[in-house]
Parts: sequence; C-alpha cells; structure tokens
Amino acid sequence: MWLIKFKKALILEEISQISSLLDEMPQFNTLQEIEEAAYLLIEGQKLLERNKRKTAHAMQQLKNTIDFLKSTQNIQASSLNLKL
Repeated sequence: MWLIKFKKALILEEISQISSLLDEMPQFNTLQEIEEAAYLLIEGQKLLERNKRKTAHAMQQLKNTIDFLKSTQNIQASSLNLKL
C-alpha cells in the first residue's frame, strides 16, 4: 500500500505527500518490494533536486528583476545633501 501511495505522490509531484510517506516508511518483506522502494526513492530524490533547481532559478530571476527596478528608479536628493 505504501508503495502505491508513493508512486501516486511521485506521479502527481506532491512534495508534501512524499515527505509524509518518507516519515512513515514501513519494513519491506520481499526483495522485490525493497528494490521497488529503492527505485522510487531515487526518483523522489530526482524530483526534489529538480524542484530545488527550479526554485533557485525563479529566485534568481526575481533578484534580477528587483535589481533592474532599483537601477531604473530616480534617486531623489536627500534634504541632507549640502552643496558648498
């Protein structure tokens, strides 16, 4: 049952469900179940790495946009600027 739930979470890319399932991983009885679980865990790791890269890319794009917006703003003279 755990393997089926984990497969479903991987297919739907439900990160929170994958995390919950990892917390309650059962003991596997057969070599086939162990091999299948190992394969699914590798695929889960790949999914998490892919999401991590996507998030880092999105954050970099946001940073670039913020930097651009800051560079195009008019710098208002401060009332403390004294010209001699």
